[in-house]
Amino acid sequence: MKKSVLVLEGGAMRSVYTSGVLDVFMENQIEFDCVVGVSAGALVGSNYISNQKGRTAGINITYCKDPKYMGIGAIRKNKGLVGFDYLFGEISKNKYPFDEETFEHSNKRFVIGATNCISGKTEFFEKDTKQVYTLLQASSSMPLVAQTVSINGKPYLDGAIECNVPIDWAIKQGYEKIVVVLTRNKSYRKEALSKRMKKVYGLVYKQYPELLKSIYDRPSKYNQIYTHIAQLEKEDKIMVLQPQNEVKVARLEKDPDKLKSLYEHGTEQAKKRLEELKTYLED
Repeated sequence: MKKSVLVLEGGAMRSVYTSGVLDVFMENQIEFDCVVGVSAGALVGSNYISNQKGRTAGINITYCKDPKYMGIGAIRKNKGLVGFDYLFGEISKNKYPFDEETFEHSNKRFVIGATNCISGKTEFFEKDTKQVYTLLQASSSMPLVAQTVSINGKPYLDGAIECNVPIDWAIKQGYEKIVVVLTRNKSYRKEALSKRMKKVYGLVYKQYPELLKSIYDRPSKYNQIYTHIAQLEKEDKIMVLQPQNEVKVARLEKDPDKLKSLYEHGTEQAKKRLEELKTYLED
């Protein structure tokens, strides 16, 4: 059987769509040789590796209004809008325990992308149980929203800055069966940064000129990757699952009903295409 890879886009709280898709995969024992994700895609992917159906959606829907998860409480402890200490602390240890043992002993390759602030480029890290929370935090630390995260003495931020969908990484690694889960609909394209936002980024990250280049170039590169993926799908070289309509869920969405609706859309799409997916992977 040809080697397979599951490629996961980020999208912050929009990743509940991805969690819906992956929960159906887990229900039906859909397996991949490798899972690669950036930003929230890496967070969802970790729960697929640990085989914890419902964990991603459960956390986001349950705690989206909790200021310790996103808001004032997070700012006080994390100096950013996302409470990583709360997520990887109380939530992951007591509320929705992360199954570290299953994660560690999974035979699937798990790769996390994070952006090196010095080079401005995405770097990919293999599964590492000892520092999994650090890698996931780095990959999910959105610019302006979270602080940089140190890995081996170097500063990192959101893996989606320079590479929002690691499709080229998957191709270069030699995987022949590639399934991509996106968090935006097919026609979505990102708008260029305004002069005001460029100025804000420039002030905050002036010590990282290469990172700034990647941030400024992100809308254009994001759109190029989406166009590239659409072409690969048209040529039947990959299989893509993504929302069918415009996604009206904010990056830091606090409406649990919106999140639940998007999650259910993900499960519906996955169930609808389940047999097609099985045929694609077995072919």
